[in-house]
Amino acid sequence: MKKLLPILLCAAILLAGCSKTEESATSSSSEAASVSEAVSSEETSEATSDAASESTAPAETAQTENLDSAVAALEAVNPIANPMAYSDFDVENTLMLTMDNLVAYKGDVCNTQSDCGLVFVAQAKEGKAEDVEAELQAYKESLTANNLYAEFADLTALAQDARIVRNGNYVAMVIASVDVGDYTEIDKVLETALNF
Repeated sequence: MKKLLPILLCAAILLAGCSKTEESATSSSSEAASVSEAVSSEETSEATSDAASESTAPAETAQTENLDSAVAALEAVNPIANPMAYSDFDVENTLMLTMDNLVAYKGDVCNTQSDCGLVFVAQAKEGKAEDVEAELQAYKESLTANNLYAEFADLTALAQDARIVRNGNYVAMVIASVDVGDYTEIDKVLETALNF
């Protein structure tokens, strides 16, 4: 119906312009106005019903127990020294994730310059897990793009090997802590940590 509106209005205007009497022009104009009002009210009711259906759509529920258990399992094999919990600001501005893609998240990062340990688990919205995974991959690449400082070579190597795993609507990223040093145990836990 929205596509017919311009056609109907043009036809009404042409009819009004081609009329020989003022009476028929007035009649056509009033027809065009009534068609315009009818279409306008229909568009308004469609927009209102669309907005109502969006607001009544069930919001996805944060599965905090799943996030808690995944992070706990990963931190059991990859303890984070001096941990700092991720906030919305960190997730959006450090990890560079799109907040609209997430239902919930949990994670910690080492809050010292001498370690790079990180555990992060996100519950993505339906159909958005792949986008979250791609954004975490971009973050991982940004960590290893600049290896100018030899004193951080071991941290860069650990970050280059960071694990990013997706299972269903869950995505995890883990960087091994310096004290852990490798991903052997982390990989074992990642095989089942996101199985909910």
